[in-house]
Amino acid sequence: MDHAIADRWLTQVDEALSGPGRRAGAARTAVVELLAREGQCLLSAHEILRRLPNASASSVYRLLDELLELGLVHRFHGDDGVARYEIADPDGHHHHLIDDVTGSPIPFADHGLELAIEAVAARLGVRLTGHEVVIRGKRRSNGTES
Repeated sequence: MDHAIADRWLTQVDEALSGPGRRAGAARTAVVELLAREGQCLLSAHEILRRLPNASASSVYRLLDELLELGLVHRFHGDDGVARYEIADPDGHHHHLIDDVTGSPIPFADHGLELAIEAVAARLGVRLTGHEVVIRGKRRSNGTES
C-alpha cells in the first residue's frame, strides 16, 4: 500500500462526501477506509463484504456507485462477469494484466507505454484525460510458454 496515495484519496473522499444531503455512517466509513488500505488495486464488492462482515450489501453497492459517479473509484469488468473497483488516483496510475490461466488481475506500470499513449493522443489531436490498458495473456515461466 502506498500511504501517500491512500491519504490523498481519503482527503478527496472526505471533501466529496461531506456535502449537503450526504450522510456519514459506520458502513460508509468502513468501506472507505478499506478501499484506502486495500483498494489501490482491484477489489470486488464480494471481497469488500467478506472483509467487512457487518456491512450490508446494499450499503456497499450504494457507496461504490456513489464513489464511481464522483470519479473517486474506477470499475473494471472482468471476463468472469465480476465488477472490481479500485481507488482513482492519477499519481497511482497503473494498468492490468489478466492472466488467462487464473483470471487474476495483475497490476503493472510501464513508462514506455505511457509515453506511447501520450504520443498517440497527440497524433489524434486529443487532450488526454485518462486511459486504461488491459492486457490479457498467459504468463510465461522462465521465458518459455507454460
